[in-house]
Amino acid sequence: MRPLQGCRGRGVVVGTVALCLAAGWALQTPQGVSLVVPQPNINATVAQNILLSVEYSCRGVATIEWKHVSSWGTTKIVEWKSGNYVNISMVYKDRVTTFENGSIQLLNVGMRDAGYYFITVTEEYGTNTYGTIIVNVYGTN
Repeated sequence: MRPLQGCRGRGVVVGTVALCLAAGWALQTPQGVSLVVPQPNINATVAQNILLSVEYSCRGVATIEWKHVSSWGTTKIVEWKSGNYVNISMVYKDRVTTFENGSIQLLNVGMRDAGYYFITVTEEYGTNTYGTIIVNVYGTN
């Protein structure tokens, strides 16, 4: 029986092309997402508006999610995709403003707003990063 003509050569060419494509894809794939939290601790008084300030960057489209964790439990505040939809929890519907850089503003804070605020930024390629802001809320005397 004769071996198929050119089989070995085509395999090398196909393998080389596949390797080159994979290498090119790896060079173009984002190397992750970065997140900066300039003010990780916020002190506020009741009825104050606060800005939970962050700045993220990534090469792809990002999904941003904020959660609040306190002694009263965990609540998802908002989730949105950059340049796209915004899904604000009913509990926060009239009290949250979102910003393209990932920040949120929380209006008219109360004692129940004290706690940990977690942001998760996930890029479309699956890489994600996390940040935390601690908010202390004090009553007025």
